[in-house]
Amino acid sequence: MKLPEPIIINPDSVPALNWGIIGPGGIAETFVGATQKHTAQRFAAVASRTPGRADEFASKFNIPKVHASYQDLVEDDELDAIYISSHQGDHFEHAMLALDAGKSILVEKPITYFPDQARQIFEKAAAKGLLAMEAMWTRYLPQSTILRQLLDSGELGTPELFTASFCADNRAIERLWKPGGGGIVFDMGIYPIAMSQQILGNPTSIKASGLVRPDGMDEESYTILTYESGARASLTMSGIASLPISASCSFENAIVTFGEPFFVPSSISVKTKDFYPEQSTWVDESGIAGHEGLSYQATWFAKYLSEGRIESEVHTHAETVEGIAIAHEITTQIGAKPF
Repeated sequence: MKLPEPIIINPDSVPALNWGIIGPGGIAETFVGATQKHTAQRFAAVASRTPGRADEFASKFNIPKVHASYQDLVEDDELDAIYISSHQGDHFEHAMLALDAGKSILVEKPITYFPDQARQIFEKAAAKGLLAMEAMWTRYLPQSTILRQLLDSGELGTPELFTASFCADNRAIERLWKPGGGGIVFDMGIYPIAMSQQILGNPTSIKASGLVRPDGMDEESYTILTYESGARASLTMSGIASLPISASCSFENAIVTFGEPFFVPSSISVKTKDFYPEQSTWVDESGIAGHEGLSYQATWFAKYLSEGRIESEVHTHAETVEGIAIAHEITTQIGAKPF
């Protein structure tokens, strides 16, 4: 089976937006650094609630303006979009603040912890004609564009069984274990959930078990999803054990496997199910490696904004809300209380 070419937008073919940043933490550093390196997008202003943090960030990334408050930032008439990477529990407040000021938003994942809050964000964005996206950056990676084309072509046939594992011993990463921080499912597990949605859609049943700390933070979970079509998915997520960070799916006509780790620029392979199978593999040789792949979503965001869209065509509002609902159900079933 011949693989289609990836769909990669030339970063110079889209408008160079002026971005403002709410919450200049670790992921913001990664996003801004990658985007400055690989695109023409401009970061024009930043604000933080932590004294001195915005000034340090602005100095590091040559950002010309530091605002004293988030309100001042979103009211800056020179900004085209706001990137929100504050604490996940504050995403709803900051998203609504930016939308009320008439700004389109890219909000780090998870956009919120609660489906109803995500719906409110998207409803307000739609009412105001503004673009609102969750930063599910994996959807914009080259291998994901190949997968979309394969799914649309029908060549793979009906999906049967999807499996994904994101297990990494992250006990040393403090933010994952702080009560109120969302836990493993909402931080790491978002990736397997999103990929299962991309291939299979939304499940009709969810069965989860796992390990939970006395303080309510989830450590590990094992989830079986079933679908109206009869397809199944198995998702394993752990912050205390390490396994290959892998994803693959059996279809009616072929097996699709992603390079490890599956959520960064890597590879995609398609192998027939014959006794002597044929295999085709595409390998990302762009040089955009690891979390530098965050830059792709900035280019797609600028494209969507220039087209007047209010949502991503490859990670819609409805799908985003359902992804949060799936994560919420998993944490509920295993007895976690991560927020």
